[in-house]
Amino acid sequence: MSVQSSRVKSISCLVDTDVAIDFLRRRDYAQKLLEHWAGEGLLAISTLTHLEIYQGMKVGEEGATNAFLDGLMSVVVDVPIARRAGRMLSELRSKGLTIGIADAVIAATALQFGCPLLTNNVEHYPFDNLKVIRGLAV
Repeated sequence: MSVQSSRVKSISCLVDTDVAIDFLRRRDYAQKLLEHWAGEGLLAISTLTHLEIYQGMKVGEEGATNAFLDGLMSVVVDVPIARRAGRMLSELRSKGLTIGIADAVIAATALQFGCPLLTNNVEHYPFDNLKVIRGLAV
């Protein structure tokens, strides 16, 4: 009989705001997608995504929204993530490209933790070293 050592699950992916909103709106693909990735490890979300979700939350959605967000690992936007995002924005600007600050912070968060980003907004993340997984592909 072999004994398996218990190990802490690692982050399987960072969930982008659009996929989180689709999950909250009960879109079938998002339900299946997050179920799949939850089987691979921890689902994480940036604290910036909390802000973006609350910004668009409708009356009566707070309970379900809180329950969903509280079930994910929330990654705080700390100094290393902020600095990384700033450098990424600067590099893009030098190439004549611009993206939103929120998208840069979310991308920097995924890179900081070495995990893929689950999104349908692939065009928002033009970073060669970022692994982006299109949500609707599953």
